[in-house]
Amino acid sequence: MTKSYSHNSFLYGVVYYPEQWPEERWDLDLSRIAATGMNVVRMGEGAWNVWEPEEDHYEFDLFDRALALCRRHGLKAIMGTPTYTPPAWLTERYPEVLRVRYDGTPLVHGSRRHYNYTSPVYRRKCQAITEALARHYCQHPAVIGWQIDNELNCHVDVSFADSDHEAFRDWCRSRYGTLEALNNTWGTAFWSQAYTAWEQIWLPRPTATYQNPGWLLDFYRFTSDMTISFGRMQREIVKRIAPQQFVTHNAFQSMTNVDLGKFVEEAVDFVSYDSYPEFKVCDPTLPINFRDRWESRFLSRMRGLSPKFMVLEQQSGPSGQIGGILNGNPDYLHPTPKPGQMRLWCWNSIANGADGLLFFRWRSLPYGAEAHWNGLLYHDERNTWRLEEAKRLGDEIKRVESKLLSSRCVSQAAILYDFDNDSHALIERATGRHRESSELGVFQSLAEKHICADLVPFSSIRNGDKLGNYEIVFFPHAHILTVEDVRALQAYVEQGGTIVFGSWSGYRDRKHWCYDAPGKAFYEEFIGARVNDFTVVVPGEKSGMRFADGQMECDAPIFNEVLAPSHTETVVLASYTADYYAGQPAATLHRNGKGRVVHFGSFFTAKNVGALLNALHIKDPLASWAEIPSELQAMVRSNGSEKFCFLLNFTSRPQRVRFKEPMWELLEERKLDKDAELPPYGVILVGC
Repeated sequence: MTKSYSHNSFLYGVVYYPEQWPEERWDLDLSRIAATGMNVVRMGEGAWNVWEPEEDHYEFDLFDRALALCRRHGLKAIMGTPTYTPPAWLTERYPEVLRVRYDGTPLVHGSRRHYNYTSPVYRRKCQAITEALARHYCQHPAVIGWQIDNELNCHVDVSFADSDHEAFRDWCRSRYGTLEALNNTWGTAFWSQAYTAWEQIWLPRPTATYQNPGWLLDFYRFTSDMTISFGRMQREIVKRIAPQQFVTHNAFQSMTNVDLGKFVEEAVDFVSYDSYPEFKVCDPTLPINFRDRWESRFLSRMRGLSPKFMVLEQQSGPSGQIGGILNGNPDYLHPTPKPGQMRLWCWNSIANGADGLLFFRWRSLPYGAEAHWNGLLYHDERNTWRLEEAKRLGDEIKRVESKLLSSRCVSQAAILYDFDNDSHALIERATGRHRESSELGVFQSLAEKHICADLVPFSSIRNGDKLGNYEIVFFPHAHILTVEDVRALQAYVEQGGTIVFGSWSGYRDRKHWCYDAPGKAFYEEFIGARVNDFTVVVPGEKSGMRFADGQMECDAPIFNEVLAPSHTETVVLASYTADYYAGQPAATLHRNGKGRVVHFGSFFTAKNVGALLNALHIKDPLASWAEIPSELQAMVRSNGSEKFCFLLNFTSRPQRVRFKEPMWELLEERKLDKDAELPPYGVILVGC
């Protein structure tokens, strides 16, 4: 079931924490926020010690006064449940609530996210504070919704406390029923690992060497289920008490070890996101011309979960954290967004489906580990150019608000991902560590051809969601694949769709067992080919492929499969150009019904995906009305009768667009000539 965000206005605002500022400043702050064109603030998720200064003693006065001021200035509020920052009295009185590292070290008070999801005591305390807040604010006229917790699984995504081990045993009993079934699934006949009593079952602990992969896969599944259960517990409380208020969560790019599709289905009304492009700007492993543009991939993942969503934290200035020296956490400081860049990032979030956006944060805090995490205002408040940029953005949003609220993104492609396969990539690191860059190759090549791609959890397809609106679907990492999984894709292909599988697909079942030849027949029948041989590409050596239409040679990195067509309807799209398998098939295409199934025998890069798209005759969908350079990102939204296209310049150079006819630009309400220029970090919105 698709869960999408909807509100009667575009929510534009800022994160504001009244407990961190003298009360005499609140009125001026909130009046300035409103004067900037904003209509919403987020608050409360870090204030458990304010809500409950002593055990079972709740105080609401501080936030009641802050919310009264919000109402005076016409601001709505999204409240946060404060469960990611338990107070000192709680962790000192109940040390069993603490998260424990793999080596057995407990994480103590003095930072954040130091609790575990399975502690019965902690769950009771979280239930109590969530219920108290929901009851107090369920009818408050300023409160429109809730953010549960904050960036689940950020910093640390696993825990090994006593309650975690106990919960894992219970999870295994529920999943397998008998030790015989568990031993069979985990393959404990290897290395004499068989278990004869449930008390012998533990979460992974330090061992002499490599650990059982089936055990590890269930460990990741268990971790996800406990995270989802923790979120679901809070959502159920809020919806029981305040059904008219929405419940969401601010997923972050570091929200790992969570089955996101299942999380959204069970734990929230819709997903939200925290967008910090500077993390990618500062990532030297990414292509320099695609770094902050890579943030669109995470936004596309949110859109694949909720077609409309919110950004609850949008980067507003240079960011950084300090104080990690004793823990081994590296301090960092990001550069200041260049003039226009902050606005660009905001419009990119909106273009990708966000109908609500809040900056983090209003003002830079003078103390704490995030004193260098700057807001719209610096500490001394004299430099206000980013605040002016935010005001300009607010004015632009008001001009096009009705078009945004009535429209959705139009996507021509999908990139499938799967929790078990993501977990496998953590277990099998030799090639698994390259999986993200392989997906980047797919996403980048599609984006440079102005093909909008949704990142879609495969679980939603197994549960009945359709792929029919997509011209092409990529499944870059389908190492774990079953007959039932292929059946879920069959109708899409037979009705005319094109699906592309990456290398090393269809090797294992959901037990994590490798297929024998009869077991893998379902996949070979689907792709019309089989793998004759495979090898890794040795570091320092290069492998290449060339497509049959004579295109330039492309890299074929990391892992190579030598393919052999097994059906007369199967054609060879590309062949290898190096090593003992030079001239042998590297990519095949099998016609199935009205559609096509491609197996690509190497890891993806932007260049080899571009060559593949050309071989498949997948064209730029916007070429009929404009010549748009690949450097510009293009995002289309439609309300059914009209289409609107965002063009975003992520480069530091002007970029020219040639329209087939003069266009009307909606953000600044001006006419554009056929030849239009976007300045560095510029954004335009036109009808198309």
